[in-house]
Amino acid sequence: MTWRLALRNLTGSKLRVALTSIAIFLGVTFVVASFVLGDTINRAFDDVLSTANQNVSVRVQGVKTVSDLDRQPVPASLLPAIRGIDGVASADGTTAGTAQIIGKDGKPAGVEGPPALGFGWTGNAELNPLKVLEGRAPTGAGDVVIDKNTFDGEDFAIGDRIRIITTSGSAEYTLVGVVGFGDTNNLAGATIASFAPATAARVFDSEDRFVTIDVAAAPGVSDAQLVARVQAVLPKGYEAITGADATEQDSRQFKQIVDILRNVLLAFAVIVLFVGSFIIFNAFKITVAQRTRQVGLLRAVGASGGQVVRSVMVEAFLTGLAASVAGVIAGIAGGWALRELFNAIGASIPQTGLVVESRSLIVGLVVGMVVTLVAAFGPAWRASRVPPIAALREQEVHGSRRVRGVMSVLLTVLGIALVLLGMLGPSGGLAQRFSLIGLGAMLLFIGAAMLTQYVARPLARVLGAPMTRLGLAGRLGQGNAMRNPSRTAQTAAALTIGVALVTCGSVFAASIHETFIGTLDRRVRADLIIFASQGQPFSPVAGQALAASPDLSGVTAWRDGQFKDGDGDVQTISGVDPRQLLRVYDPGVVSGAIDDLDRPGTVAVHEDYAKEKDLSVGSALPALFAKSGQQRLTVVAILKDNSFGDFFISLDEYGRDFTSRQDALLLATGDTGVSADAAKAAAAAQLTQFPNLELYTKSEYKAFVGDQINGVLYIFYGLLALSILIAVFGIVLTLALSVFERTREIGLLRAVGLSRRNVRAMIRWEAIIVALIGAVVGLVLGVFLGIVSVSAIPEFNATVIPWGSMIVFLVVAGIFGVIAAILPARRAARLNILAAIANE
Repeated sequence: MTWRLALRNLTGSKLRVALTSIAIFLGVTFVVASFVLGDTINRAFDDVLSTANQNVSVRVQGVKTVSDLDRQPVPASLLPAIRGIDGVASADGTTAGTAQIIGKDGKPAGVEGPPALGFGWTGNAELNPLKVLEGRAPTGAGDVVIDKNTFDGEDFAIGDRIRIITTSGSAEYTLVGVVGFGDTNNLAGATIASFAPATAARVFDSEDRFVTIDVAAAPGVSDAQLVARVQAVLPKGYEAITGADATEQDSRQFKQIVDILRNVLLAFAVIVLFVGSFIIFNAFKITVAQRTRQVGLLRAVGASGGQVVRSVMVEAFLTGLAASVAGVIAGIAGGWALRELFNAIGASIPQTGLVVESRSLIVGLVVGMVVTLVAAFGPAWRASRVPPIAALREQEVHGSRRVRGVMSVLLTVLGIALVLLGMLGPSGGLAQRFSLIGLGAMLLFIGAAMLTQYVARPLARVLGAPMTRLGLAGRLGQGNAMRNPSRTAQTAAALTIGVALVTCGSVFAASIHETFIGTLDRRVRADLIIFASQGQPFSPVAGQALAASPDLSGVTAWRDGQFKDGDGDVQTISGVDPRQLLRVYDPGVVSGAIDDLDRPGTVAVHEDYAKEKDLSVGSALPALFAKSGQQRLTVVAILKDNSFGDFFISLDEYGRDFTSRQDALLLATGDTGVSADAAKAAAAAQLTQFPNLELYTKSEYKAFVGDQINGVLYIFYGLLALSILIAVFGIVLTLALSVFERTREIGLLRAVGLSRRNVRAMIRWEAIIVALIGAVVGLVLGVFLGIVSVSAIPEFNATVIPWGSMIVFLVVAGIFGVIAAILPARRAARLNILAAIANE
């Protein structure tokens, strides 16, 4: 009986099933697509790197003391000793660095995002991951080969003279060949340039040292055996690992980026499913209420409460199963579509078969089913409490108002407490802070949805007041929205979440913008801000060229690196010229003096870190560097501003502690009497050989920062649009069920003279009021969560509420209400009057 009843109920309400399923379908699609895309990309990189390193038995590299980015280079003097080890068939050193290829249009080649990679060519075919596809290998000092994607994309030809910017500066080279990385044309969209060994050592500032040494084993010698033999000849600070471990290490660096992308998609999948759960709950709640007589009759003929619960849960199970299966199929297709989309914009993900792990399918199905069943359980339990007497007369079953009220207050208070705890959590733990804020926000949304029923009636009265002046339809629409506050609140809840998240993002983005702009105005004294496209480090020759201009002064380079402090935490530190720094930037010296950074072994520290570690001028800061080892730096200045970092050392000290000599940023100011625009023109004239650098005046940089923030915000809006779309479906579903429930009432209104036009308007005004209630509550929650999120990040010193955006959100919510009302209003207007009046 349970299964037959569930099937009959499902087939008798196809619209409800379809609209309820959409939320689960989209959420499961997101989940599965996230896993499929991530697994496919990871497998592709594993295959490419395995092929490229298939003959590498052992890799020799610097040990990891601070991070993978700061492994020390391997002395070239170790190569002969390694070649002489028993069991070594061949060994060669690898040289690598940044090599920005400039296209024929004078702009950096490739797409924005992937790095510009440079390598030294090795004649050992076993150990060289690059394969010549056209032309020949580089042999002379002026030769270069590049990857095929860049070759085709920039319309180069063999024999062309092309400009490439490396650590040593900018120079032209003769294109002698085209290469692929392993079996692919490039490496995930990265541009690749490879030079003859001597040239690579010079242009990458790698004389007498290698990034790694790769070793191929002689026949009959296992990788593990060779690792032990090689390790025995290595000095302290260097390690030998197997080729398989080397491939895993290389692959892990790419997978970190993939994991970020996958986690972002999964986060939005959670949002979609969370929003969908409100719609499912509301749909089953209304449906159960409409079946009161049916359930009462079942109880009257002997059905137990447990059978009633099982009937509703089977209905939910079948709905969730169908939506989840469809979502899994769509998710597989979505993973493929996302891969093709990334390739279309130039990411060049290596081609491989679509990877569909059983884990992706199981997680998608389980998540969809669990969300559906959990959301449907409350209405199912309520159905079990329908008494047999309901078979004779309508008797809607309500839970205890006191219990609901207490639960809603408890959930809201607990959610607010967790959010505030996240905001006030210990500094340095942003992940922990936002985990608490996220959990608190979910509880807050649930509590607010429950509390909204207590304010839905007065909100509907206020928001619907202008509509009542437009005639009878407006008054009826307002009355319908006020009639069942619980239903109105549940219908508005899904839209509340979407609007809250969009509002929170807007507050966050506006605060970021104001923080950066305020810092630029207060702290940056430079006329020019210069950095490389795609955020890559660049040659120090550019800064030297700027310093030679008579129209510029205070040219200061920033060089970034990492160290471990006394607690073992990895920190980022910047090398600067203390003699020029104050001309272009005011770090807000609280105590001490920046000029004292000229002394060896000194550091300037941000005041928050100084307070946390109880540091003052003259204190010692333990610092472990990959190159120079354990140091004790003397604090010579405490700084108020950390827009450009928490720690500063001089460029001379940076040279002692780091191997890299590339710049991350340049600041410069015009000489006396030179305007910002004239300074930019002078700088551009000095940097004609560095088209990879972006030059901005301070005002232009403000606009650039604003555009970057807005770009991220638009992506955020685009992803959240799905949750709002689902909320619109929820309003459609609720209105459709409400029209069905009020069939007789609508028939009577039509019988006493209400026109079809007014019926449509009545439903439309009701939808607009419900949407506005959701938007108003969402705005309040979103502003609160936005302020908390901004306050949780110590670097943010401004909190901005974009009131203009708030008004836009309200208007858009009203438009969504109009859209949601189209189908239900049309159905209501087309009801047959006599049939509607006779409806029970």
